[in-house]
Amino acid sequence: MTKTTTKYKRAKNRSKARRPKRAGANRSWNLAIAGVVIVGVVLVVVSSRSYKSAAEVSPKIGEHWHGYLGVNVCGTWLPDAPAFEEQSDSPTVRAGIHSHGDGLMHTHPYSSSEAGRNATTGRFLEEGGWELSETSMTLWDGTTHENGDTCTIKGKKQKAVVQWATGFPGKPWSGEARSGNPGSYKFDDNEIIAVYFLPKGSKLPKPPGAEDSLANITDVDGANLGTTGVPGTTGASGTSGATGNDPTSGATGASGATATPSTKRGSEIVGEMNVSWYPAALAV
Repeated sequence: MTKTTTKYKRAKNRSKARRPKRAGANRSWNLAIAGVVIVGVVLVVVSSRSYKSAAEVSPKIGEHWHGYLGVNVCGTWLPDAPAFEEQSDSPTVRAGIHSHGDGLMHTHPYSSSEAGRNATTGRFLEEGGWELSETSMTLWDGTTHENGDTCTIKGKKQKAVVQWATGFPGKPWSGEARSGNPGSYKFDDNEIIAVYFLPKGSKLPKPPGAEDSLANITDVDGANLGTTGVPGTTGASGTSGATGNDPTSGATGASGATATPSTKRGSEIVGEMNVSWYPAALAV
């Protein structure tokens, strides 16, 4: 083989090595880029829809829901959560999820932080100054109960854990322990939530006052008795003038007292109803 032929073959091989990649490889690359773009667009759309749906979830601002919360510690039911209407960490700010001392979580959100998926058992407890998680709870009994602490039940000490169950009035109570953080639970309107600090495997009974409390809600329509003024009294009639050449006119009757809107809460006027309303003039 001549040197010229060998030189020609080497040049031909170098030309092949420098030759650009085929169209098939470019097509694969373009398809990969297009796939990434499509996935990105889908994620943006899904995220946008999720945000929108979260804002549309009830209870919305202006709606009024009620859930019942019962707490059982070592076999004893705590009394109903004390009444509060202001946020524990901001006493001048009204709590959109609050208590009237009747066992109910009165839920009519004033802001997005209390509405929709934010209307949770934990939010109610936080606004009242308490704490609840799957590992511990610090509630209105003033004691912190942590998983592994002991309960004395029927004279026997046993390790206990936070547990919880849910149900609805008029339906069988399953008493089945739920998983997850009870503080993160978004309860439904008219739902019963029961929290327990009991040994594992214990029966989880239905809160005894739940049915009655949910059947006798007194502020469903947002009544506000505290805004009604007291009617003024009727003025007395004037006396008749004496008969004579120049009869005198009778005295003018006194004007009735002007009704003044009350600035008291409804609970101060109708304490027996165990309900607290704000006057419309003070409403946010």
